[in-house]
Amino acid sequence: MTVGIWARRAGAVMMALALASCTTTQAEFAKKPSAVSKAALCKTALETTDPAFQFQLVSEVTRRGMNMLQCQQMVIQQQQAAAALVAIAVVGTAVAVCANNYCGGGSYYQPRRYPGNCYSPNDTAADGTRCGNRSAMSRPGGW
Repeated sequence: MTVGIWARRAGAVMMALALASCTTTQAEFAKKPSAVSKAALCKTALETTDPAFQFQLVSEVTRRGMNMLQCQQMVIQQQQAAAALVAIAVVGTAVAVCANNYCGGGSYYQPRRYPGNCYSPNDTAADGTRCGNRSAMSRPGGW
């Protein structure tokens, strides 16, 4: 596979991980609760198992004028966006692979294969020499 395909895959994985890990820790929250993004606040409030920390998070969410239903909808939208980004990256990778490997399926035009050894000037003839001007591509009518 080409470097571009691997780069696209790596980018898709990094985007998915970045969106999936959008949470905050108790230490970050304790430093400055107002510095934590709404998305991280909501996701952490929905996922934490610590009731005291969850109470602090819900209090901060309420202070910012949101409720937990809005938080849940925000987290669902982020997860859907992450899934869409991954799907786009996967489809883009599949299209790139198919474009490079002719996996488009059958078509009405099927090119005939050249029956001899010398289709292009860089091919090797039966006697082991380079075809050069003896190739079908070099002749006025082709083959």
